[in-house]
Amino acid sequence: MIRKFLISILLFSSIKLLAQEPNEAVLDSRITIQFNNVSIPAALRQLDKLSGVKFSYNSNIISRETRFTSSYRSEPVRLILEDLLSTANLYYRELGATVIILKRVYSKRKISGRVVDKDSQAPLPYASVFIERSTLGVATDLKGEFEIEDIPDIGFNLVISYVGYKPKAIPFNYKQQIDNVNFVIKLEIDPVALESIQVVSKSRKRTTYEVRNLLRRFKTAFLGRSDNAKKCKIVNPEVLKFQVLDTLGNYRVTADDIVFIENKALGYRVGYLLEEFRYENGLKTNIGSAKFQELETKSRKKYNRWEAAREKAYNGSVQHFLNSMINGSTEEEGFGLNLVQYDSVASEYTTPLNPPPIHEILELRKTDKDYLFTLHAKSDVEVTYRGEFEDSSYKKLYRSTSRGGSYKYTDRKVRASIALTDSQNLSSYQTFGLDANDVEIFQKSVIFFLNFDTPIVFPGQFTNPRDVLFSGWWRWGAFSDFLPLNYRPD
Repeated sequence: MIRKFLISILLFSSIKLLAQEPNEAVLDSRITIQFNNVSIPAALRQLDKLSGVKFSYNSNIISRETRFTSSYRSEPVRLILEDLLSTANLYYRELGATVIILKRVYSKRKISGRVVDKDSQAPLPYASVFIERSTLGVATDLKGEFEIEDIPDIGFNLVISYVGYKPKAIPFNYKQQIDNVNFVIKLEIDPVALESIQVVSKSRKRTTYEVRNLLRRFKTAFLGRSDNAKKCKIVNPEVLKFQVLDTLGNYRVTADDIVFIENKALGYRVGYLLEEFRYENGLKTNIGSAKFQELETKSRKKYNRWEAAREKAYNGSVQHFLNSMINGSTEEEGFGLNLVQYDSVASEYTTPLNPPPIHEILELRKTDKDYLFTLHAKSDVEVTYRGEFEDSSYKKLYRSTSRGGSYKYTDRKVRASIALTDSQNLSSYQTFGLDANDVEIFQKSVIFFLNFDTPIVFPGQFTNPRDVLFSGWWRWGAFSDFLPLNYRPD
């Protein structure tokens, strides 16, 4: 039984922090510099001396044979650095006050094969074959054959679906040989799906009020409530099947076919193979596989808006958080953790004022596979992202006082202490008479672990999504903030 929870929010007086990352300011400063046939390490030393930027890199990724000659007069350090690194197939990431130099890797891997019926071995033309949560995918030809190129050097799930058949997801690790191998993928007939297709083809039932109401609730829970969600549309809701679980408003959703979602906020059309969506006691479980396709536009301005929206959606997301755990840069990338503990006396969940170090809250354990890790937790965890604040509509719905003065708890169920900014500590909102709308609050989410040892894979993904449930900010954007797993901010 999914645990019920309450979050109580305590407010305290604050001064809004507008501090800028020191390194960001340095990279945007302008300098005059000249490079005369120097190696990349020598050029980086020159930049360090003139600008004060600290660089970190593995010397093995930089060839000393590459030489660089150029001069700049009053140009931003960022522009100079990008020019320099582009000559050696390198790029950079900012981590706190340090700039990390990384090797840009271009993959030429491809996977090919045939999709056939398991019993008759007959080819299945026009089956959907795609890399889960990516923009990579194709439909099989008349012979049931497919080929997907330009696969990144990462672990991935190959997802295959065909109407009337059980979908299949096949995991591949990044070291696995896939080139020059012709995979034969056998799909089984799904009697339940065929029965559903036959019934619908005979007589399509009129949509009842109950179904319309469930569809409305599903759209809100599935797509989210953020600004991105307002620009999302389920293109073919008729493929959805609803099941009421009890008299408490809990429900379950499956689909007869791929669900298509058009996200005009991020610029994607997503084909989602929905296995199960379950809403119980205020918590959501969403199991499925997504294929992303970029929307086309001739407007450079619109494309730039999509790029900015994608970066904003990535920052502070589950994907970003798990990648920071894998890279060992959780705190540097703006995340803080706290324990979520159950108070049996008050029958509510709380967080301690002085949390232990991150490694004592969550531990990332290596496995015998380079790309696979086990995330070990001792309790449920509150995740704070200090790179962005919660927006006003979220606070108004979940964190503000009602007209009668009764305080609205986070998600109306969870009670937790809320740290607003680095300089603020807990004090009662009753003491200061403040409302949550009066102060800035960092984005806060809660991970409820149904399994305290759950596998995660690079890039940032829970391999068993049924092991965890999310509350707080991560529920706000929901599917409307989903990005391809191979997405990385520039």
